[in-house]
Amino acid sequence: MRYFLRIVFILFLSCPSFLFSQNETDYVISIDTGEAWEANIFYRKTGGPLRPVIILDSSGEELFSEVWPMQGNDFKVNYNNKITFYDLETNGWMVMDSLKNIVDSVYCVNGYVADPHDFLALENGHYIMFAYDLQPYAMDTVVEGGDPEAIVEGLVIQEVDADHNLVFEWKSWDHFHITDNQYLPLNLPTLTFIHANAIDVDDDGHLLLSSRNLDEITKINRTTGEIIWRWGGTQSDIAFVNDYPFTYQHSISSLGDNRYLLFDNGNYSSVYTGVENVSRAVEYELDPINMTATKVWEFVHPDSLYCPTQSSVQRLPNGNTLIDFGNLSLSNLGAIVTEVTPDNEIVFQLEYNFGASLYRVKKFDWFFYEPEVVSIDENISLEFSSTRNLVKIFNLLGQEVIPSYGQIAIYIYDDGSVEKRFVLE
Repeated sequence: MRYFLRIVFILFLSCPSFLFSQNETDYVISIDTGEAWEANIFYRKTGGPLRPVIILDSSGEELFSEVWPMQGNDFKVNYNNKITFYDLETNGWMVMDSLKNIVDSVYCVNGYVADPHDFLALENGHYIMFAYDLQPYAMDTVVEGGDPEAIVEGLVIQEVDADHNLVFEWKSWDHFHITDNQYLPLNLPTLTFIHANAIDVDDDGHLLLSSRNLDEITKINRTTGEIIWRWGGTQSDIAFVNDYPFTYQHSISSLGDNRYLLFDNGNYSSVYTGVENVSRAVEYELDPINMTATKVWEFVHPDSLYCPTQSSVQRLPNGNTLIDFGNLSLSNLGAIVTEVTPDNEIVFQLEYNFGASLYRVKKFDWFFYEPEVVSIDENISLEFSSTRNLVKIFNLLGQEVIPSYGQIAIYIYDDGSVEKRFVLE
């Protein structure tokens, strides 16, 4: 019996899909008008004992589903056109190509441990991530009744190059103060007053950081580390013109031309609206001269959905917007994903029942590449001559190529031999 259990455990670690292939769907498509952007939907389902990474097509049909033990958080296609996801076992980010090969693994340096909320893999080969930096702080010097030995959260952002050399580092201790948080009781023994959950690169190359517990989006100079502006929360440099402030937000992204899209969880929206809390996707245009933010678009679900945690929003190439109401447990629901037009017409809706949650959902025109089996004529000898010369190299589509790392290629030699190789250099 022990031997059998050991074999099962080995299979669990080495081949999780053998044990946990997810073939039965547990969601429904409640709306599909056929007008959704034709691309695939990527997410990791959480909330249950099995947490598969999943890819659906634009109609909601399951294309791929596997459970990867200890891996899969923030499963998405990154800016480098490769899949990235977090590995809880090694506390780092994995980079996977379209052949399902892990081609890189990325970790914070200088003793920090990468946080699993967000990660950028850029087209130039650089990587951007963040980590927490917990430090003791005498909170009795800040507030009456504060803990003299409190542990206070700090944040570190790191950018490394393709060789994993540190090229930029930013520390919140130089810029944020514990009293910047407007809702957290300051007499607690542990103070997680920042809770970063998203990072993006603005169209001018500088960084955008979403700090949920500060209700703030921060723009950071990617060269000097100086703060360009703080938006939202108690230290905002930017005034809201025609809207109430976002609270406990997720998923900041730059749309270019001073336009920004985020998911406003709205944990304290009732403070401003006088009605029950509601979540929304919202787009703003910032005026960097007058330092104002004007709401130019928002989507509140017809059912007034409220997600106190998780959730995301993504502007799609066809102008539609994909919105993940990722945790609706307070309403005895699971998660609802909607795609809406610029006029807020719902053209697609996916629904999970109570117990499921979706941290982040995104769409990409991308899928794993399944190489076809190449048949070689039986009359062609595979016994290679030591004096043979390479004639041409083709990819699996029959196109002549210069092979690159991670590619499967067909090598043709002047002695008539054919060789299929996985390129490792």
